[in-house]
Amino acid sequence: MNNNFPLFFIHIPKTAGSSFRVAAEQYFGAEATYYDYGKENKETHADILKYEYELKDRYLAAQSVKQNAKFLSGHVIYPKYAPFFNTKSVVTFVRDPAQQVRSHYEHFSRLHGYNGNFEDFIKESRFANMQSKALNGIWNDAIGFIGITERYDESLALFNQYYDTDIQVLDINKNSAKSSNEYVLTEEELSLIREMNSQDFKLYEYALKRFELHKNCLSRGLPLVRFGALHLTPKEIGKQFNIWACCFEDEEALKANVVLDDDIVDEIRMSDYRPVAAERNIHRNGFVGKTYRYPSSFRKGQSVKVVEQKTKIVLFEGVVN
Repeated sequence: MNNNFPLFFIHIPKTAGSSFRVAAEQYFGAEATYYDYGKENKETHADILKYEYELKDRYLAAQSVKQNAKFLSGHVIYPKYAPFFNTKSVVTFVRDPAQQVRSHYEHFSRLHGYNGNFEDFIKESRFANMQSKALNGIWNDAIGFIGITERYDESLALFNQYYDTDIQVLDINKNSAKSSNEYVLTEEELSLIREMNSQDFKLYEYALKRFELHKNCLSRGLPLVRFGALHLTPKEIGKQFNIWACCFEDEEALKANVVLDDDIVDEIRMSDYRPVAAERNIHRNGFVGKTYRYPSSFRKGQSVKVVEQKTKIVLFEGVVN
């Protein structure tokens, strides 16, 4: 079986996930599609009901998925099945948070008997930052694929290109009482949504940039580089960088240039061990990092960049302190 499969689709409510998972089931086949939508949901697969909810043995539930399925979907958060999937196999869609919140409110009012008004809904913490909560526990850039609800057709085309699939566009589970594709919100509502969902807005902004980079790399036949900055204490900032980077399609450690004020001054390999990367099956058993302390020749105020050699993607930017 292709190492990309089974896929683990984190179905965040009201992000076009129903269209995607039904289309995926049509493509992969019902027998190779497993659902986990909770103990009481009739769509939850029998093996997951048995192992996860009755025996409370998630390991056996996951083994059944890995042995029999090509696609797992559910309203679950990433950590639930994280130990069992490499991160390239983890996929999701995100949506403009203001639209997601309003759509979720309409859905909850129609189908789940929610009696509060929209402002009440926004203020409830259980409905806030639902998208970022679902992906908590993983570096965002390590997630195999993040589609954009507002660009669904384009996202599906990119997904098919990346995973070598042919999932078709479906358009289901929409609010039929709604006349347009976008909810119109007042400034007060938008302000409150932003206040309550700041992490989701950061995620969505990131996802838009990531989507463009993903699309650009594939269109140019370039490797898709995953990367991010890791923790530094305040006293370390400006004295060194601590980053991770890898390409899921290449077992070699990525090479990058250290650029000081536009001059290449060093070459590094992204091969230091990072425990989180190992635990989350990100790539290379966790050997994807690099900590680099600036030498004494670096002067305060100089700019530092780390540029991946093949793609010229900037992995890090900072200033010497």
